[in-house]
Amino acid sequence: MKLNLIKASIKLFWKIDNKFMRFLFVGVLNTAVGYGLFVFFIWIGLHYGWALLCSQILGVAFNYKSTGVLVFESKTNTLVVKFVLVYVFMYSVNLLELYLLDKSNLYEIILNSNYFNFIHSLPLDQNKIGDVIGQAIVTLPNAMLSFLLFQAFVYRKKK
Repeated sequence: MKLNLIKASIKLFWKIDNKFMRFLFVGVLNTAVGYGLFVFFIWIGLHYGWALLCSQILGVAFNYKSTGVLVFESKTNTLVVKFVLVYVFMYSVNLLELYLLDKSNLYEIILNSNYFNFIHSLPLDQNKIGDVIGQAIVTLPNAMLSFLLFQAFVYRKKK
């Protein structure tokens, strides 16, 4: 039963012609892996910069294949250097975003809000919850920027 559901999902996925829509679907999986790794590294006590670096390094190989094959229909390994360069740029952008969010008072506003009381019950160092929140805030805008960069510099169609 599960195998049939997986096969049906794959067939449905390949019927999506819009690359950005495919990117969003694959991005959910890639984001879950990357964000999960980031939260894990924060949970074990790493600074957000190291947590981000470790999660990006581990996620690049997985993301290269999933994005290349499933979104841009490319099975070549010759684009890996360009792909990694986009990730280096995105790491720099992401690190700057986390730094700026850390210096702002946004985390305090969120943590003191009645809407997010559950955050204090998470099994994380209370001093690092802001880092987890910050990464959640920048995930979607960074996904859109990385799509544009992948499309423009890594997987662009030759004329």
